[in-house]
Amino acid sequence: MAIARPRTDTFPKRSSLAALKGALAASSGLALAAPALAGDEVVYAPAPDWVEPVDLDEVERDPANAMVVQDKQVRIESGRLWEYFDNVYRVSSLQEMTRIGTITAEWLPDKGDLIVHEIAILRDGETIDVIAAGEEMEVLRREQMLEQQILDGSLTATLSVPGLQVGDELRVRSSVTNSDQALGEEVQSQTMLWREPNKFADFGRVLVSWEDGLPVEYRAGPDFDLPPVERREGFARLDVRLPLPEAEEYPADAPVRYRQPPILQLGTFAGWSEVSSVMAPLYRVEGALAGLDDLSARIEAIRRDESDELGRAVAALKLVQEDIRYLMNGLDGGNYIPQDVATTWERKYGDCKAKTLILLALLDELGIAAEPVLASISRGAVVESSLPLPGAFDHVLVRATIDGKRYYLDGTGIGANAAIAGNVPPFLYALPIRPEGAQLEEIVQDVPRVADATLEFALDARLGGDLPMPGTITMTLLGPAAAQMNVSAEKLTDDNRRALGTRIANFAGSNVSVVDLRIEPGADDSEATVIVEALFPSLVSYDGSVGQIEPRLASGSFRFRPDRSRRAWRDLPASVPPPGASLGTYRITLPETRGAFEIRGERELDVTVANQRFEREVKLGDGELVVSEKQTSLGGEIAPEDIRVERRKALGLAREKLKVIVPEDMPRRWRFAGGGDRSELAGIEAMFARMIAEQPDDTDPLLRRANFRFITYDFEGALADMDAAIDIEATAKLFQDRAFVHAELRDPESAAADLEEAWLLDPTPERALALARTLTELGRTDEARELLAEVDGDEEVQRLLAYALADVEALEGDGLAGLDRFAELLLDTPNDGSVLNAKCWYMGTWQVEIADALPTCTRAVENSANTAMALDSRALIFLRNGRLDEALADAETALDLSPDQTETLLLRGLIRRAMGRDDAEDDIAAALARSPRIRADYRRWGFEL
Repeated sequence: MAIARPRTDTFPKRSSLAALKGALAASSGLALAAPALAGDEVVYAPAPDWVEPVDLDEVERDPANAMVVQDKQVRIESGRLWEYFDNVYRVSSLQEMTRIGTITAEWLPDKGDLIVHEIAILRDGETIDVIAAGEEMEVLRREQMLEQQILDGSLTATLSVPGLQVGDELRVRSSVTNSDQALGEEVQSQTMLWREPNKFADFGRVLVSWEDGLPVEYRAGPDFDLPPVERREGFARLDVRLPLPEAEEYPADAPVRYRQPPILQLGTFAGWSEVSSVMAPLYRVEGALAGLDDLSARIEAIRRDESDELGRAVAALKLVQEDIRYLMNGLDGGNYIPQDVATTWERKYGDCKAKTLILLALLDELGIAAEPVLASISRGAVVESSLPLPGAFDHVLVRATIDGKRYYLDGTGIGANAAIAGNVPPFLYALPIRPEGAQLEEIVQDVPRVADATLEFALDARLGGDLPMPGTITMTLLGPAAAQMNVSAEKLTDDNRRALGTRIANFAGSNVSVVDLRIEPGADDSEATVIVEALFPSLVSYDGSVGQIEPRLASGSFRFRPDRSRRAWRDLPASVPPPGASLGTYRITLPETRGAFEIRGERELDVTVANQRFEREVKLGDGELVVSEKQTSLGGEIAPEDIRVERRKALGLAREKLKVIVPEDMPRRWRFAGGGDRSELAGIEAMFARMIAEQPDDTDPLLRRANFRFITYDFEGALADMDAAIDIEATAKLFQDRAFVHAELRDPESAAADLEEAWLLDPTPERALALARTLTELGRTDEARELLAEVDGDEEVQRLLAYALADVEALEGDGLAGLDRFAELLLDTPNDGSVLNAKCWYMGTWQVEIADALPTCTRAVENSANTAMALDSRALIFLRNGRLDEALADAETALDLSPDQTETLLLRGLIRRAMGRDDAEDDIAAALARSPRIRADYRRWGFEL
């Protein structure tokens, strides 16, 4: 249990932001002040006279709350902040006693004292004074956050409270004083406030006081108006009772300043200009390089090797980033005061302040105009609404001006690179540090934003529109991301490499088979190239016989839909992602075709929607399609009056999709049916073989190859892969999947055996129905009936069960009994297209009442969601009734809608045979090559094959 966690504000490294959160704990707040004597030991003394103690007898108790009292009182003096805490904890269980029973406290001994006023156990009206009994807090350590590269100078004191019991209350009263050497006579404080419906304590309060005449500014928000300041005996008094009223709800797309938790801010700064000028003396660089001959030599090398100011600035930044490791030194006033350049260079470590100071010195020596600027990593979006305080910031960096353009150079980063040096950080606001002072400024992107990550998909589509596309993804990284990738490159395990490759490949869509990943370093550690070799699902999607390529572009997925559904939200601006840029390119090698590829949509695009700029370029020629699109976020906000216009523009952009229509003679996978030449597929087979060799104990690559072989009609090869997968992991799903392969190999006995094994392992209705269907095909109708009697399930299962039983009855010679099952299904839903089609198909296949089937089949066509299947069923009825022209028309329409509907291809062949046409046997042979299993079905239904 922490009794106080006051901290001075610091400028921590980005990875250390968690440390800053403690500074805003409701029980303490941030505290800053001016020079004062302080101590390394805990002081035990009464509370100061100005404290207004809480009378516990007056507190209305609520056992649901973890605390009885959470009281913080703040006294602001010239150059010093005094924070008093009175916390009374309820010990309601053994778990609470464990959590509460050890008290910890932190303070900064170079800035103030930890003063303990009281530690007492309250039990049945009795007060047990723990301090009077001889207990004292033990000072533990100084480097509390060293593991996070932060030597913050804090001390921690701790005490395990003896004699604490469940049912007790533990009262801890303490103070922390704080004066900051960097701020002179100025003081600041920030305290997080809590709102309804939260209620952490029966009594909650923040009480602030200061002497009349002291120029204290105060603010809280959002959605909270502070009570009036009272005047008592020469002091101003601000009393905030907790919890605050419940806040107005805001949509997630509203700017953060509307949605941030309430913070009580206090300070004596007259404005941002004073904050700026107070910090300015800390960043003087005159004489900073004196005596540092080796550093001066490095500067001269930069001057010699780089010909322009930008190159020199980036080289200086790289020196600071790479030669000086990050370590925040908060000792001896270091929370705001940077260590000097000589110390930083000698020790080769420093925090953002030290790195900023040495970088300023280097740039000054190189003749490059630069200044330090304050920024906030964690709360950049709300700085504008903050009270002018140094505590509004948690970072400092350099802003250089080169050729009239501003460059933000962060010494705590990695991967300094000239190409992206002009990209602004996502902090939104900055405060220049100048002796004369400065005002808060919005961070502006002066030079065109350069993408620090680009993706290029190089895909080979020459095998056809419905086969996997071999290819590569090349991700080019610049700056910090590249530096991190280069560091991790040699540490990646094979599993890590595949996982990274899959994450990158997912930019192209799901179900990508990653074969290999390699990382190629660039000219220095600020550049890296990641190359993923993979098999991609075809980018061609078919709607009937029409195929199209629709690349996944940023413009196609962009949505701008601010929620302004409530009247109170209509005047809210909409937030926009921070500045950034991404660039994606598709480079697709196309097959030789007689027909032409047709581009639909804008070949060139340059449009800005909701502060997002989209730039597109499309090229088609020489057997290659190249589509590039860049998205640049301009940051900022969309004003309320502009939201409707931008939303409309976004909807228009979403509708303007880029599509490439492929020619009708685009190669299809059907050409591999019937055991033809598979040499074209050797490359894909080799890629799968590599995947399997690298993951010999994993079923995934085997199953991926099995699927590929199955869809390219290598059923023997697919069976071999399924066998190997089942040897690794025998699951119900794998047995069920292998059954389908056995069926295409015209081995129904093996299919039945696998389905029976799948049913025994995991008896689902789906597996029972599949097994029963196979048993029926084998003539084992009694077994099928017995199995189907065990099936139970929802309405859909009951429908499929009726279909299966109807087939059993038809095979047993009672087709009319089966037909009655369809009549029952249609009683409640007479226009159910699915049932109508199943009935039509049943009547056609088993030749039951075929003369009366046409009305049912036509209703199926009119009501079915799958028109192609319904047309196929009706074509069969037309054939059975000798209406061959109508049968052929339906079959050809069905194939236009669904060219891969193999049963319809066979049916068309049978219709053409009945018509005496020479092309009939081509259709029949092609269909049986694609799906050998259907030969037995159609023979059973009376066709000669």
